[in-house]
Amino acid sequence: MTHLPIATAILGAFAALMALVVRRNEITWAWAVLSIAAFVTALPAAATGIAAAKGRFNDDGKPYIQSGFIVTHLPANTRIFRHQMLGISGFAVAALLAIFGVLRLRGRNPNRFLIVLLAMLLALLWSIGGHLGGSELWGPDTFPGFH
Repeated sequence: MTHLPIATAILGAFAALMALVVRRNEITWAWAVLSIAAFVTALPAAATGIAAAKGRFNDDGKPYIQSGFIVTHLPANTRIFRHQMLGISGFAVAALLAIFGVLRLRGRNPNRFLIVLLAMLLALLWSIGGHLGGSELWGPDTFPGFH
């Protein structure tokens, strides 16, 4: 569930870059569909991530999320807080790209350079955020089989 939004964001960024070079409707439709898919698949990933964070405790024995859905900004939560902020930032960019994707599928032609910039930003935010989240979940502190 967590890999699908990241993968679609990376593929969408690649398609957006290709649309700068190859002027074909199929390529622009590809980034549009992939951008919408990245946004839609991020919804369950975010929901399960928040649910998982609510059930976990930091090194100080405090829950990551004390109320609401944002990780409490404490020194012991720095890595997971950063992971969540990158995810939320990417989610906002994904929402914007999804809107542009719908516009493209309805016949509009959003600025190609803006699409590339946003698509690359989304891929970067979620790739870094995914790495931080994966390191937190599967790193030497939390995964005994790591060593």
